[in-house]
Amino acid sequence: MLFRSFNLSSMSIVENKRCAWLFAAFFLLLCSTINTVHAWEESLRSEIIMHWQQLGGDPELSEVSFPTLTPGYALPSCESPRALHFIRNLQPGRNGIELSCDSPYWTQSLAIELHVYDMVVILKEGVIRDRPIHADQLTLVRMDTSSLHQGHFNEPEQVVGMMARRTIRKGTPLTPDMIEPFDIIERGQPLTIKLQRPGISIEMKGKALASGHIGERIRVKNEQSGSTVYAEIVADGIVQVR
Repeated sequence: MLFRSFNLSSMSIVENKRCAWLFAAFFLLLCSTINTVHAWEESLRSEIIMHWQQLGGDPELSEVSFPTLTPGYALPSCESPRALHFIRNLQPGRNGIELSCDSPYWTQSLAIELHVYDMVVILKEGVIRDRPIHADQLTLVRMDTSSLHQGHFNEPEQVVGMMARRTIRKGTPLTPDMIEPFDIIERGQPLTIKLQRPGISIEMKGKALASGHIGERIRVKNEQSGSTVYAEIVADGIVQVR
């Protein structure tokens, strides 16, 4: 669009007033359109966040955006209450919704993005496969978790002492599939087998027939009898027959 420059000093008072009125009318119309667009978006955002709260989400940590809308887009007018339908259960990330109106009748499909922010444990430095993770390698960062489909951790204590399943780069948000409990007993390691029953407590020397972590049940060999049993790892070098 081409705009002509005006020399207001050479225009008559009437022409100046007419120009000023046209500019003011255009400005008011533009502001009204922007406010209308902003109003329906904010109303829809509030409605979606309210639904998310009913599902157990925290409205203080959640935001909604419309990734496919062009600037200035406005919904068709609706004289009856507009209806909102979720195409599938609302969840963090990309969702589809359908808006509809009875008078006049229309339907409109939209893509929305539900952003859910949380404190996430990430690596301050890279870790090597099969090595335990230490507290000084971790930090907390507030970030959008909608793309973390494999889950995440909120506290460093949930990760400290765990073992990396693979080499992981600095700055990576840790997910449950990246780590596993650190093995405190190695295959072939001498250990103590404990057997506890009401009124009975017996300790025997044994050998681990598999590696494992605390809480895991592994096969162990009783060095005295030569028999093998399954026992739970309760501490470094100690297993207990349940």
